Formats: sequence, C-alpha cells, structure tokens
Amino acid sequence: MTRKYFFIYCAGKKAVLLWLILLLPCFAKAQYTEYQIKGAMVYNFAKYVTWPKQIFGNNKMIVAVLGDNPFGEDLERIVASRKANDRNIEIRYGRTIKDIKGSHVVFFCRSEESLIEEILEDYNSKFILTIGDDIENFCELGGIINLSYKGSRPSFSINIEAAQKAGLIVDTKLLQLAEEFIGYER
Repeated sequence: MTRKYFFIYCAGKKAVLLWLILLLPCFAKAQYTEYQIKGAMVYNFAKYVTWPKQIFGNNKMIVAVLGDNPFGEDLERIVASRKANDRNIEIRYGRTIKDIKGSHVVFFCRSEESLIEEILEDYNSKFILTIGDDIENFCELGGIINLSYKGSRPSFSINIEAAQKAGLIVDTKLLQLAEEFIGYER
C-alpha cells in the first residue's frame, strides 16, 4: 500500500471510529455513563451486521437484554425513533431465554456470566448477534462481540467464526474497529 493510500485508509478508519462510538471524547466530557456509551455501541453494532432477510417476520429488529438490566431506560432512549437495517427497533428485557425468544440481538449482562457457556450453546447458528458485557472468555465460548473497557475507553473483541456460524455478515467498517479477533477455544 502506498503512503498516500495508507493515510487515506487511516483517516477513513478514524472517521468511522469517531462516528461509531458517537464522538466518545464528547461523551467523556459530558459525563455519560458506561452503559449509555455501551448502549450506543449496541445500537451501532446492529446497524453494521446483516441478517438474512427471511428471518425477520415483521419489520422489527428485536434487541434483548438478558439478565440484570444495567442500562435502565437509556437503551430505549438511544434507539427511540431510530432504525437499524431499515427496521424499527424493539427492546425486550428478560431473565430467561424464553423471555427473549425471537430476538435478533442479545446483550448478555454480567449477572448471567456463570450460565454463558450453556446459553451460547443454545444460541449458536441461530441468526442471533450475541454481545457480552465484558464477560470473561465470551468470544472463546462462541459469543460474537464482547464489550469491555481498556482504561477509560470502550473497546470490543469479535469472534468472526461465530458470526459466520450464526449466518451473520459483519461489515468491514465494524471489523476495522475491533480491538482483537478471537476464535473458539474448543
């Protein structure tokens, strides 16, 4: 890659990062909470993943929070009147897998960490974007994205194999921003 194109590539990557996390430095100065930032990231992840069209029974994308809800009402405020992949977003909260049946995106709260391996085995290959809340070995166990904080800035890991196995396509713009790529440990 020539030097000129390298700088264009880097500038584009920085612009996407800035947009993806909704101007994170502004968030820090405005003192947004960790879960307001993570909620914005969950919304943006949903925008940069493609599902097979036939899995949407209606025009809604269902984003579920499994476990003790750390967002409060923030996630609903973030997605209010917004769309992901040209679909309205519905937020659901649940304590069991049955409570969130039919979801397209599932955010796994830390309260569910002890059950992650069992739950992820049920979710593999079912067209569901799984997102962990800084859960140890989440991607290694088959989760797709694991959100975490490195110092004071949010970051995320991606298991691209798990995404492919789930029948999802992750946009390259999102892949460029991942802190690391993790495969299965199995």
